[in-house]
Parts: sequence; C-alpha cells; structure tokens
Amino acid sequence: MTTDRGHRAVPHTADVRIEAWAPTQEECLAEAVAALVECFADVKDASAGRTVTAELAADTDEDRLIAVLDQVIYLVDTEDAVAVGLTVEIDAPVLRVAMPVVDLADVEIIGSAPKAVALSELRMEHAEGRWNASAIVDV
Repeated sequence: MTTDRGHRAVPHTADVRIEAWAPTQEECLAEAVAALVECFADVKDASAGRTVTAELAADTDEDRLIAVLDQVIYLVDTEDAVAVGLTVEIDAPVLRVAMPVVDLADVEIIGSAPKAVALSELRMEHAEGRWNASAIVDV
C-alpha cells in the first residue's frame, strides 16, 4: 500500500523512470524532484547553503513536470548544485519555483547525472483524489 505522498525510481533499460504521487500538484512536483535527485545523489544529510528561484513557462500539467525536472538538471549542469527540495507556486502559465540547493561536491554521487527528460511516456495527472507523475530520464 502506498502512502499519501511519495516517490520511487523504476529501472527502465538504460534510463531511469521516476514516479511520484501526492494530494496536491505542488507536492507531487516536489516528490518528482526528490525522485530524480535520489537517482544520482545522496542528499539525506545535506544542508542547503542557498535557494535558487526561477519563473518557468508551463502551460499544461506535463509542462510543469518537465519544467521542474529540467531545472534540476540545469542546476547540476551549470551551477554544480543539487536540489534538496522544492517549493512551487502555480500561476498558469508561469511556475514559480524555489529550490534549496547544496553544492555537488558536498554530496555523495551514487549514480549517473541526469541528461534530459524524455517526452515519451511523460505523465502528470489527477486521478482518484491524488496527483500522479511519471517520467523517463536519460542518464
């Protein structure tokens, strides 16, 4: 039985499939970020040194999922920073995000860094009283 809020990674050929669920879309997006990060970095003992904020364009539910996951990948690639959380405000078509981050050098790397979010099999939907998300991530 699953809890009201959570996430997991599922093996998918050479990639990783992440799944997340929560009562609200905002919480589900935060769970998706946690699932993505846990695929490549151990952040359980990390303390954020700063928070990165951004306004992202996102018209649809799936666009919101892609936007936050792409932001995680962008921070790893450009700032050597790893998200250790997510706060999000949805004001369509804008998504305002705040991600507490830790330096990549300060966490244990446990897997390949994510490269991109695949558009195939992408899902972000509300069903049976909760939000569910899934995405395949190229590593």
